[in-house]
Amino acid sequence: MIPARYGASRFPGKLMKDLAGKPVIVRTYEAAKSTNLFDEVYVVTDSQVIFDEIEKHGGLAIMSQKEHSCGSDRIAEAVENMDIDIVVNVQGDEPFTDRESLEKVLAVFNEPDADKIDLASLMAEIDDWNEIKDPNTVKVIVDKDDFALYFSRSPIPFPRDKNVDIKYYKHRGIYAFRKEAILDFYRLPMRHLEATEKIECLRYLEYGKNIKMAISNSGSVEIDTPEDLVKANKMLREKEPSKPSVNDEYRNFPMVPKVIYGAGCFETLPTILAKERKEKAPFIFLVDDVFESNTALVNRIPLRFNDKLIFISAATEPTTTQVDELVSKIKNEFINLPSGIIGIGGGTLLDLAKAVSIMLTNPGSAADYQGWDLVMHEAVYHVGIPTISGTGAEVSRTTVLLGPERKLGINSDYTPFDQVVLDPDLCIGVPKDQWFFTGMDCFIHCVESLNGTFLNAFSQSYGEKAYDMCLDIFLHDTLSESEARSQLMMASWHGGMSIAYSQVGVAHAMSYGLSYVLGIKHGVGNCIVFQFLDEFYPEDVKTFRKMVEKHKIKIPQNICKNLAEDQMEKMITVSMGMAPLWENALGIDWEQIVTREKLRDLYSKM
Repeated sequence: MIPARYGASRFPGKLMKDLAGKPVIVRTYEAAKSTNLFDEVYVVTDSQVIFDEIEKHGGLAIMSQKEHSCGSDRIAEAVENMDIDIVVNVQGDEPFTDRESLEKVLAVFNEPDADKIDLASLMAEIDDWNEIKDPNTVKVIVDKDDFALYFSRSPIPFPRDKNVDIKYYKHRGIYAFRKEAILDFYRLPMRHLEATEKIECLRYLEYGKNIKMAISNSGSVEIDTPEDLVKANKMLREKEPSKPSVNDEYRNFPMVPKVIYGAGCFETLPTILAKERKEKAPFIFLVDDVFESNTALVNRIPLRFNDKLIFISAATEPTTTQVDELVSKIKNEFINLPSGIIGIGGGTLLDLAKAVSIMLTNPGSAADYQGWDLVMHEAVYHVGIPTISGTGAEVSRTTVLLGPERKLGINSDYTPFDQVVLDPDLCIGVPKDQWFFTGMDCFIHCVESLNGTFLNAFSQSYGEKAYDMCLDIFLHDTLSESEARSQLMMASWHGGMSIAYSQVGVAHAMSYGLSYVLGIKHGVGNCIVFQFLDEFYPEDVKTFRKMVEKHKIKIPQNICKNLAEDQMEKMITVSMGMAPLWENALGIDWEQIVTREKLRDLYSKM
């Protein structure tokens, strides 16, 4: 809920002032909405002008029916008949409201003392004396458990001895209330401290309510004065350059810290896990259900105490809903967080293991984290054990999922495995078609990395090695079956490392559309697309066709022949949404080359 009063006394009409092309209140609404933390976001206002402006921009607004002296009263009126648990108050003059800050204020309701908390709010450390003494800056002091003791426009505590080392905190106007707390506030009359300081949260303290404070030092500008508006416009101009590149010149990305390799090394798993086991905390094994009847492998999985084995079908692409259901199942069954999540299988199981480990420690749905660097909390310990090679999932910093709107990875520094076990013997018996399609995923990784605009010496060294190994495996007749298994396992690793410091390209961008709309498996989708990409990768497509012919692989044809118009449009939209992939393939001006019409033409050939 964003309370919005037009007639602010210090800066009248500030919420309708222009901020980089949009009114301040619209910027605040969009910032809160973009965090994806809420079921709904509303602006609650007494102004028809603000109400109309929010609706014009596609937002939700509620018109107050009564006169109110503060924002909390305005919100209480709005939520009184709503079926909600927690309501968050974001001030209308906070256009830089960010996900991290909101997550921190919500997280206190999951802490051990949550039952004592009536509401939560944020504070930020300040050290500029001009800001400390400014009455427009509300200061807060807290007890040893971070419960608020007092709020004031005066400097608190007052430093009688100037050499005392004391931290000052300003109050940030973001609150999270239990519904009953804000309704109590609404019914209780204002007392003298609130009336004197003109700080509404003092009413809670005067009536004995507990306010838990969380620290958030993320940069923010509250629009209290015309000078703040100038500063905010400057920040937005710096934050939103006209055409940003998604290619960082330097990438400080994480690698898998521990890897064990070699035929038979799966037997070391009990020793590896013993060092990570926590008291009364199980290991959860997510295993491809193709092994459910393979007692030889299942009996080698080191189940101890309350460990749990969950068989999962890899027949379809992993989804955000599937991840959410697994996380809910684990949390409902066990009191403590697991000691770790172990994924055993191909790319689907490895991606699920990474996603589940992330969502066990992060609030909300997996769909909220599809994108780049949205994960805020370290994942549960997780181990990847591939039983088929080529996807690179064992080494990548992403976990690709089908979500409600798109197919996209959870790309973060917390995604890579803590431990990977590379045992080529686990790949014995993989069906030929599956071996080929997954191996081509690796080959296409190399092609797209080596031909991309993000290429550098780091990614090139890994990409060239993996590319050469793919030629030895799929074209040259120089390797034994055992050697080919080992080579493909290492090609998968090297190919994954290559794209970790660069990016994939056209085939992946288009195959994501196929997977989302038609449910086609990733490796198969890549091959369907790649055979039509002569314009982008002419020599490599020729090589690919030789591999297909040599191994007598039948790639599905005419899959887009009878698509409905809405399916084609959705496929194109999903593909066009993969901006980093297109920029790697074609450069920063890729949208001048790849149009919806061009993608329609390419998909129509498939």
